[in-house]
Amino acid sequence: MRAVLRFLLYVFLSAIAVMGFGISSVLLVLYFFSAELPNHNSLKEYYPDLTSRVYLQNGSKLCEYADERRYFIPIDRIPDKLINAFVAVEDKNFFNHLGIDPRSIVRSAITNLKNIRSGKRPHGGSTITQQVARIFLIKTNEVSYLRKLKEAILSFRIENTLIKKQILELYLNQIYLGLGTYGVATAAKVYFDKTVNELTIAECSYLASLAKGASNYHPAP
Repeated sequence: MRAVLRFLLYVFLSAIAVMGFGISSVLLVLYFFSAELPNHNSLKEYYPDLTSRVYLQNGSKLCEYADERRYFIPIDRIPDKLINAFVAVEDKNFFNHLGIDPRSIVRSAITNLKNIRSGKRPHGGSTITQQVARIFLIKTNEVSYLRKLKEAILSFRIENTLIKKQILELYLNQIYLGLGTYGVATAAKVYFDKTVNELTIAECSYLASLAKGASNYHPAP
């Protein structure tokens, strides 16, 4: 009986040691990568590149200049139907997660395993917060697990610094939606010649679909 108890105690202590080593390794990796990450606090001061307009003396618009064609719009002026369309397409658990969505990551991992022989681009399972981290801070589309790890760390930090509405405001004003348009206000004007408040539910859904790959879905050849 004592031998059995000693064996069980040995197994238990070994399991604790392995778990401790695993946790320590994860914390060490996180600390190592955290030290080199950009400062997420810079997102508190968002100054987007905007479109400059030149007007004639009579008030009519002559032309526009922009590196990124964008009209900034505060989140409180973006209708719920447009916000909900993007959340439904890009990150349906956005209002509930803390920066990453474990279920989405698992689904993407399964999809990637199924597509491993097809050569298709891997699915990342990125949340809206992770996309904000990539667009504003990491600034690369490199396909790698290292980038995803950096995104995840930054996403936790962003969620602890900004509220959900602030994160959405960054995302919806910065995202590229095809035809040289950045942000939902610009896309509404270019695609439908409307303000965001004039969009129908179908038009909101269409703009949200562009987030998955604007070059694949916009109507221009």
